[in-house]
Amino acid sequence: MKDVRSHAPPKKGRPSKAYSQAERLARILRALASRAMTVKDMSQEFGITRRQVYRDLDQIHEQGHPLEQSEGEGQKTWQLPLGYKGIPPITVSPYELMAIYCAKSHLDYLRGTPFTDDLDRLIAKVEAGLSYKVLNHLARIHQVFLPRVGPLRDYAGKKTVINQLQKALLLQRTIVLIHARPDHDESVEHRVDPYRLVLHQSGLYVVGYSHRAKALRMFAVERMASAKVLEECFRLPDEVDLDAMYGKVFGLIDEPAQRIRVQFTSNVAYLVKERRWHPSQTVDILEDGSVVVNFLTGGMDEVASWVLSWAEDAKVLEPQALIEVVKARLARARKNYC
Repeated sequence: MKDVRSHAPPKKGRPSKAYSQAERLARILRALASRAMTVKDMSQEFGITRRQVYRDLDQIHEQGHPLEQSEGEGQKTWQLPLGYKGIPPITVSPYELMAIYCAKSHLDYLRGTPFTDDLDRLIAKVEAGLSYKVLNHLARIHQVFLPRVGPLRDYAGKKTVINQLQKALLLQRTIVLIHARPDHDESVEHRVDPYRLVLHQSGLYVVGYSHRAKALRMFAVERMASAKVLEECFRLPDEVDLDAMYGKVFGLIDEPAQRIRVQFTSNVAYLVKERRWHPSQTVDILEDGSVVVNFLTGGMDEVASWVLSWAEDAKVLEPQALIEVVKARLARARKNYC
């Protein structure tokens, strides 16, 4: 029988890769565990584009490897701890798992975001390594906590935005935010070097350097229409001390600190004494059972809201500026009932 098989030359196409993406990532991990490398170094050594290098670095970071980048001037370098062999297996006790569930119960306002999604995956990994006897007690662990929080903001629709924020914060990358202020109808584009993610009263805020304002600014996550991480890296300035900055304010507003003195009646004195309202707080107990709370802080509007939340059981003693703010707000509120 005549051989009818085709003897046409093989079709030309892209040459096969020398190694798969998984193999390339493993090679990059081994290289970074032995020395610091720039993006250019990795591009040349592994025969990939600079854009692909950034994507591989992002994936290595997202897998949980302790990737470090240099903080010096000039070209940035990336490196893993010398001799790094990968992430070791983690085991936890039932009590440690209970602590994880406790943390999760206080993050319900972040449900549907990468934070709780990642936490759920972490818990699943931990549970996978537990014995059958311990797993039988998980139902009890779920029932231990009953979180009761105030009004919540819905961040489920901000999943993509938060994912980009996570990457920008962890990798110290500049990010482009489309953000709307509450007193403006239109959104504005901001190039921001994000320094911190602030959690305040079940709200998420990004603090960073705004290239538009050329100053430190705060952006509410719920007002972000979109976010895009750039390949541009930044360095946190040495002179920026956010812990010190937010340690002196009462809430989020950064204003010059003033001496605050508020007297509370004996009806609520026990509630006031049991809580720490500010790091600089001291409490004076008076003979009639009332107490005076003293601290140094800025943000008079936020302090006024706190004072007014105690109604007739709180009275501002100083400063006069705070007294005037409280009096003005009470007068406006009274008009609503005339």
